[in-house]
Amino acid sequence: MRIGNEVITWGNFHWVGLFMWILVFISFLCLALGIYRKSGWLMFFSTLTVFPMAFYLFGAENWIKLAILVPIVEVVIAFVFWLRPNPNKGIES
Repeated sequence: MRIGNEVITWGNFHWVGLFMWILVFISFLCLALGIYRKSGWLMFFSTLTVFPMAFYLFGAENWIKLAILVPIVEVVIAFVFWLRPNPNKGIES
């Protein structure tokens, strides 16, 4: 495949970037399901999958370093869902 003047082959494809973006997509999916179902486990899994990208962006030297707050906020929401009783499933969801 050719993009501009660069020929993309299996040797120069950025596999780490693809893996990180797949983790971000899984994180958004778990975040949406976790909020919808009020599940602490899904929120915690969303935190684990978004953490590598947030940690990578934390090395930036501008406002994008605030991306590290995303997993922190997700952990707080996960604890709220764990500690707050869910009327459908009892204490743990």
